[in-house]
Amino acid sequence: MVRPTDADAPPAATPRRPSTGTALVSQAAPAAVVAAVVALALTALSGAETYARLGLPDPGAVVTYGLPVVRALTESAAVVTVGALLLAAFLVPPPGLGWLSAEGYRAVRVASWSAAAWAAGALVTGVLAVADAFARPLADVLTTSTLGESVTGLPTARIWFLTAGAALAVAVLGRLALSWGATVGAFALAVVGVLPAAFGGHSGTGTSHDLATSSLALHVVAAACWVGGLVAVLAHAAVGGAHLPTALGRFSTTAFWCWVVLALSGTVNALLRVNPADLTTSTYGLLLLGKVAGLVVLGVFGATHRTRTVPEVADGSRAALVRLGGVEVLIMFATIGVAVALGRTPPPEMTDAPPGRGEALLGYAVDRPLDLPGLVTAARPDLILGSLAVVAALAYLAGVRRLRRRGAEWPVARTLVWLVGCVVLLVATSSGLGRYAPAQVSALMIQQVLVMTVVGPCWVLGRPRRLLALVRPETSGGPPGPGAWVAGLGRSRLGRLLSSPVGAVVVFVGTGWSLDVAGLVDVLVPGQAGRLVMTAGALGAGCLLARVVTDGAVAVGTRVVVLVVTAVAQAGLSAVVVSSSRVLGGEYWDRLGLAFVDRPADQVLGGLGLGLGVVPLLALLLSARTRSDVQVSA
Repeated sequence: MVRPTDADAPPAATPRRPSTGTALVSQAAPAAVVAAVVALALTALSGAETYARLGLPDPGAVVTYGLPVVRALTESAAVVTVGALLLAAFLVPPPGLGWLSAEGYRAVRVASWSAAAWAAGALVTGVLAVADAFARPLADVLTTSTLGESVTGLPTARIWFLTAGAALAVAVLGRLALSWGATVGAFALAVVGVLPAAFGGHSGTGTSHDLATSSLALHVVAAACWVGGLVAVLAHAAVGGAHLPTALGRFSTTAFWCWVVLALSGTVNALLRVNPADLTTSTYGLLLLGKVAGLVVLGVFGATHRTRTVPEVADGSRAALVRLGGVEVLIMFATIGVAVALGRTPPPEMTDAPPGRGEALLGYAVDRPLDLPGLVTAARPDLILGSLAVVAALAYLAGVRRLRRRGAEWPVARTLVWLVGCVVLLVATSSGLGRYAPAQVSALMIQQVLVMTVVGPCWVLGRPRRLLALVRPETSGGPPGPGAWVAGLGRSRLGRLLSSPVGAVVVFVGTGWSLDVAGLVDVLVPGQAGRLVMTAGALGAGCLLARVVTDGAVAVGTRVVVLVVTAVAQAGLSAVVVSSSRVLGGEYWDRLGLAFVDRPADQVLGGLGLGLGVVPLLALLLSARTRSDVQVSA
């Protein structure tokens, strides 16, 4: 009889790793419960105070305590959605940026389920917000007429219903997405979906609400990417995902900048809402200090990850990542609970005089006409677009510096033209011109023209894509990097359509005519988010047009025709605005009540400003006729 040997023994069973969905749920579910419990506990300390200070009746425990709990769970689902899509789109994107890998596919499907939970939670939050706004029990507002009227008449409810719509769209797109391009679209939509909540609450009212909402918008996006990204990376590590060192390294850099944005934006928002003396004497101030403490602790965790965890993961060990990351996630979600309670707590009463009608609408006072010195003396920072101009300039200069350290040369002319675009964007959004753009149609149109016909072309002629490819060359064997992302977006179906000559003309001409003639100015100008959309759209349209006109792959004759058509359309738009008897955005300007502005004359001036946009287009036309290699990679 032959005795069995060790070689004959059956192989030991390999431990089965959890699925991506299971790993994400195991990370996010306990943390979401922590967020809800913290929000509930802290709201219990000030729940009655909120209604008493506003002189409202208590709507009952379901509304008072149910709203913060549901909102905490909803925001938890939102950050999980953003993080899963961030992982699939940028931390470990598929090779070639084509079809998703199996891991990316699973992450996107998890994002689809969490987005569905996000949408459901936003709907419930919206209903509870209606009851909260009316200070009525939940049963009293559960009627079709009340909820229907709230969609149009109650900003808080409208914000949450818009959020629910965006989350539902992400859920549907997540179920359909099979490619990297669709995943990037879903991620962008998810980021947009977290923004509506930034334009409500305490930050959306009172003086300086323009700065408060901008800072809060930056705050919530940075928080969603940081918190959600960490949850996704931990789940990726738990399932033994590929390219974990690369994913963790990319996330570590992302987390650092998110922490910086959170610290700066939170400081700005806090200074606008509470006096330093009230930090230790009010419930709002104490909660704010709690958020600060959480941010400091998380900063320490982040530094530990960069100095210890990232090298250990590179050496093959994941223990420290899972251990420290799990604790960090709990602290992060507890901070979400603090933030929810903070949003439910009234800030201390400020002693400033009540704002006038114009200041209440704009967030700041405009009491005299804009003149040339006012471009400097009346400057007001745009925390989003102004910061974009500064960051774009610094990032470009850093890239050029790194390139020259390697002994490579970069044309000075390209650097100068890029910096000109940054300076013009800063002037258009953060000087006196930016301050007056929401108050005078002339300033608004000049702002849009500068962004569309100067900033866009300057940024394209600076060739940032080429600079990025040289500074961050692709390496074989790892996930595609930033240079490949930009190229991949350009090769996508939507990218090819928009960057075609016909697409660029349609976008450029359609942007101006839809805003000024079709009446979108009336819709977008009254709200800060609408004005941000206007300016971002103008910048995108200008970049698309300049990209086509400076593309060596497009025939010179075609480029000339594109510019001639757009220049004629711009001149025609100017003539229509100048001769129009209808004051664009008339109802909004009337509500501002600025006595020193002659609206018809101001609109004529704005129309003439639109006509000035033909001048940089003609300069671009000269470039199109004389240069045929601006965008040829060499």
